[in-house]
Amino acid sequence: MPRNPFEVLGISPEIVRDLDEEALFGLVKACYRALQRAYHPDLQNGGKEKSVELNLAFEALDFERNPESFREHRQAYLRRLSRRTQKRTIDELNRKLALLWRQQELLAENFWRHLLEASHRGGPTLFPEKPKGLKIVLLDLGLKFNASFTGYARHVAFKEMLFDEEGRLYYRFPRRRTFSPVNFIILVGTVARRRLEIWPLLEKKPTPQAAEGGLPDLKAFEVLNAIQTEVFKRSCLPLLKTELQEDSYLFSLHRKHTSLQPLVFVEGMVLKIEPASPQDFDKIVRKHPNSLQERNKTPEFPPAIEGRIEGN
Repeated sequence: MPRNPFEVLGISPEIVRDLDEEALFGLVKACYRALQRAYHPDLQNGGKEKSVELNLAFEALDFERNPESFREHRQAYLRRLSRRTQKRTIDELNRKLALLWRQQELLAENFWRHLLEASHRGGPTLFPEKPKGLKIVLLDLGLKFNASFTGYARHVAFKEMLFDEEGRLYYRFPRRRTFSPVNFIILVGTVARRRLEIWPLLEKKPTPQAAEGGLPDLKAFEVLNAIQTEVFKRSCLPLLKTELQEDSYLFSLHRKHTSLQPLVFVEGMVLKIEPASPQDFDKIVRKHPNSLQERNKTPEFPPAIEGRIEGN
């Protein structure tokens, strides 16, 4: 038969699911009798073919004579219900997922606007709690990746940030012994490393080897510590926490001539956060004597050396 006998008798899959065998067979008999009267060949044209179809359906569902056939067709009909229910469930989940994606996009956009507004208020971070007296050890992602192809030792990829007791930010660049004050970096937050695959998001710049043609290899581009703003908003912002965390990627905005660059920068992966020691502050004193010893007399700090950061 091309159709399930329950369907021929006009019984829905939901009813077949909800009734026990005895009650369901009673309904089968009632539907069969009613439909046979309605489609009796003497009462309407074309009733003969419909009457034959009804007879075959009832024979397949005659629980008293052939309970196995009844159960087999019942299970086949219920599987159809399961597929239909599954499709409805998938469609509903897809609808909810699309709605959640839209809500996430709106939240990310609002969050981004808030970060931009907060970045104009000054200060080295956008964190609710201002870091003080801390040292942060970072792994520079760009240097780590690029150094393996330029012959430098791995230790060149390490750098440090230092917050003094008033929350001022200092930077010790790779292969430098001393900290320099910086005034154009705004730390916006961190994303846990386990939650983000960072390498595909980083900007890449072609190298001279790329112009030589042939098969592409890792030497054909240089990895930069920057992410396009739209990529950051889509991939990183929903996971961002406005605080410092170890084993996380630290993101920042850079001021450039009183405006923000259209990129989000990755300062590195935070390896360690610890209290700053007097020896750390001594490294500032030796290079910038007035930055700590005479800060009461000289409130302004020396301008940051932007060239070093841009080469970061």
